[in-house]
Amino acid sequence: MLFLCLPLLSLSQGQIGIKGGYIHYWFTVPEDGIQYDYNYSHSAYSINISLKQRTSHTFNQGLEIVYTNRSFAVKSSDQSPGGSETVDYSYSIGNIYLQFRPQFSFGSRIKFFVYPGFYFGTLLNSSIQGTKSYWHIGETKTNTINGSANDYYPNFEFGILFGAGIEVPVYKNLSIVYENNFSLNLLPVANAWGSEKIKMLNLNFEIGLAYTFTRKTSKSNTK
Repeated sequence: MLFLCLPLLSLSQGQIGIKGGYIHYWFTVPEDGIQYDYNYSHSAYSINISLKQRTSHTFNQGLEIVYTNRSFAVKSSDQSPGGSETVDYSYSIGNIYLQFRPQFSFGSRIKFFVYPGFYFGTLLNSSIQGTKSYWHIGETKTNTINGSANDYYPNFEFGILFGAGIEVPVYKNLSIVYENNFSLNLLPVANAWGSEKIKMLNLNFEIGLAYTFTRKTSKSNTK
């Protein structure tokens, strides 16, 4: 990560910021014959640290380190003539992501920006509680789970995102930043309770502060 940040730090003008926000998220429901019932927590949040170019050009590089915390419960039932499988899990997951966000900025004092991007990340902390029940030709078995979700949620994620925002200066090099972004994971996340076709979608609402720094250049005196 340091090697990724060094090119941005070496630029004549850059910006560092911190943001926090609310995440509205949901899972897709494929038509695969499995019944899904989700209960989403409304307390999902994110904390971001950003590092960006801030030059006079329209296009600037940027990256962010993002921590997210989400909780949800899922019930799934897969019925067949010879048996069935029922899952009832409650998750709490904390992820850390590295997001690459090249930006297109417009405006001089008040800046508007849009960005496409991609990200990858991993589980930082997690927990799961629940049961998984099987029925097969008259035989029933139930497993109770209580502990880390490392074996029940992917440890690696990769996805794409798109966002837009506004940056308003408030004092010298300090600005308030507000932005929204939409992200979609491209790897399976629901193997523990359903189909590999299930994707997680996130809509983030973020606000924070950013400080723009300018490297000072030395002046030579002429006689």
